[in-house]
Amino acid sequence: MSVVLAKLIISLGCILLVGIVLYFRSPITAGLKTKPVAGVLGVSWLLLRVFPFLVIYLWANQEPTSDVNGFWDEGSKASMGQMVYRDFWSPYSPLYAYFLGIWLKIWYNPRMIVLTMALMDGVALVLTYLFYKDRYSKEDLLFKALLYLLLPGSLVLCVVGAQEDIWMWLFVVLAFLVRKRWGVIGYSLVMALGVLTTKAIFGLALFPLFLIEKEKIRFLIPISLIGALSVAILYHLVKLEFLQPLDEANVLRAPNLLSVINPWTFDSIGTGAKVWNWLGLVATISVGCLTAWRMRNQPINVMLAHLWVAMYGLMMIAQQSAYSNYLFLFLLPLVFEVMDWTNLRQVILLFVFNVLSVIHPSYWWRMGMPNYATPADIFSLQARTIDYVIQVGVVVLTGYFINVAFPRSEKKKYSTAQ
Repeated sequence: MSVVLAKLIISLGCILLVGIVLYFRSPITAGLKTKPVAGVLGVSWLLLRVFPFLVIYLWANQEPTSDVNGFWDEGSKASMGQMVYRDFWSPYSPLYAYFLGIWLKIWYNPRMIVLTMALMDGVALVLTYLFYKDRYSKEDLLFKALLYLLLPGSLVLCVVGAQEDIWMWLFVVLAFLVRKRWGVIGYSLVMALGVLTTKAIFGLALFPLFLIEKEKIRFLIPISLIGALSVAILYHLVKLEFLQPLDEANVLRAPNLLSVINPWTFDSIGTGAKVWNWLGLVATISVGCLTAWRMRNQPINVMLAHLWVAMYGLMMIAQQSAYSNYLFLFLLPLVFEVMDWTNLRQVILLFVFNVLSVIHPSYWWRMGMPNYATPADIFSLQARTIDYVIQVGVVVLTGYFINVAFPRSEKKKYSTAQ
């Protein structure tokens, strides 16, 4: 449990620092007015991503663990020219392993994967700044960037967990930034690249975004052509093995609504059944479409943030294969747009949400990934009781922030004074 304890200590330290930064918000934002954007973002990223990386993996000589082992298996084989899905198994989109393989050409070491995740996190942060620069002042955006870099949900999941979920937000923001300059065709091409580089679940965002798209045909043609060509090439090379990422939906994880409810039904709801996957998928897309439609008249950066948090927050607790690492998928829009940083209750709950989401995957995995069938299973061991309480906490808090992001009506106005 040393990893769990280390993550808990780091998380609590991060929360303390965020609390201090929030307490001194006025003088900090005043000072940021005169600072260059590139300098603040660059120095902050070096201090809160590269420095922890150096301390953990070079000074303390720790080896990357958890998902990095799987990423290393994929990336190292891809770097040697092996064929994804045929020569090695992958739950990710076809270009993912090859993108990692490019970086491994620079430094052939699992630590390079962690550093790559930190680099991509930095790119996502810069793109998010650009995405919101017309909505907030420079100092407010830099202040939110500092909060994001300090939160354990980003720092620990990026530098310790080496998670890639932030890539999906990176690609969708990049797509909208490209659209401003090159129009809907460029937007469609970047979205297609995002689908091919990240995960299949990135494609869920296409449904609500297509719903509110005014140039539907111009958007649909490029992404459809790339999709059809990709499927044809993959089928020629690996036959139906390119469907491997869909197998992820059959992997039971926690916490989610089913893992929390199941023991109180005495294992009678059929966890693991594919019908729950389909119901979760339909619910996720439906909430995404409703959010996008109700906010179709809002600025695109406002709509997208609420859509992203509501839809992928629901996916995090509705899908049987999702787990709390998915907080990293929507933390940036939550911090920059959805959160009201003047609301003490929201801030405190976000702190708790971050800590629980960061420690639970390691805690649950080291317990043998338990699935509780009865209430007695929960209370048979103290460690299991703790695990279940954390699961309930993550599910409830995810629901809370989905509720914050979900628009009550299309007429609601969204303030710029957060």
